[in-house]
Amino acid sequence: MSTDIARLIAGGILGLISCYIGLLVKRHYAARERFYRDAEAFAAFLGSEVGLHKTPLPELIDNFAEGRKGEFAERMRVFGSRLAGGAGRERAAHETAEETTGLRREEKKEFAAFLRSLGGAEFRTQLEEAARAEKMFAEKRAVTAEQSVRLGGMWFKLAVLVGIALIVLLA
Repeated sequence: MSTDIARLIAGGILGLISCYIGLLVKRHYAARERFYRDAEAFAAFLGSEVGLHKTPLPELIDNFAEGRKGEFAERMRVFGSRLAGGAGRERAAHETAEETTGLRREEKKEFAAFLRSLGGAEFRTQLEEAARAEKMFAEKRAVTAEQSVRLGGMWFKLAVLVGIALIVLLA
């Protein structure tokens, strides 16, 4: 009798662990989507602020990141603080992109290229770069949103099924 209860408890714990792993995978895909949604919003904000108000880059980054949560806002805060601390744009962009979690290697390179382009060109070029980046981030957001729904949901459902199977096998 007590071994049956122990097996049931062990199956329940393993089932919960499996469900939690599925939830973590689903959150990973959702975080990627959120990163690109925030990046798209920043590129639009950059275009409007540079075009209309000619706001300096550190102030622009602080204005955007103020009150925002998420990895993109945190990476922008870090990038802004590195620039304010005297780090070169190239080094600050590379280090900030490398510290970004959830992005693939090629995506980190694209993000670093975007960061390097901030504030480093003449006015018209800066506006064109902001528009190009907004379009690129919008495309990436659409892809990651689809992946979040399709793959995140699939992995979560699979983990729940594995959890149920573990409970049934051990019970």
